[in-house]
Amino acid sequence: MKSQFSKIAKIRKQKRDAIERELLKSQNKERMLNHKIAALYDEISAVQIPKEGMISLLLMVGEQKSILNRDKKRCEQELVSVQRNTKQLQSEYKKAHIEYEKFKYLEEQELQTMMEKLKREEQLYLDEISTMLFAGEISKKGRE
Repeated sequence: MKSQFSKIAKIRKQKRDAIERELLKSQNKERMLNHKIAALYDEISAVQIPKEGMISLLLMVGEQKSILNRDKKRCEQELVSVQRNTKQLQSEYKKAHIEYEKFKYLEEQELQTMMEKLKREEQLYLDEISTMLFAGEISKKGRE
């Protein structure tokens, strides 16, 4: 059985599910960036500046370290952006979930009302049939 709220509840559920998928993507991206940043920290700390040798080697190692630092900063900025997006999506998901639950509740209430109405109608029909059968038995006894 469908109520007048069934279609609305279905649309709200689809919207909530779409937001949930986006939220999961954002959370996965956040985890991936955290791992990447941790790996960059490890890589930066692993770079050893030579104590002796040619200047070009020293410059090359310094440049490598600065490139790693720029990558780390870029990832950290992206992480902040993704975290902001995740929080926004969490808020949207919460609102969408509440809206869905409202319409789902209204749908359930209407369906329950419809079922009660059908049960009352069924009971009335059964009462009518039993009354007719009872009246038929009385008329048979009256004829005998």
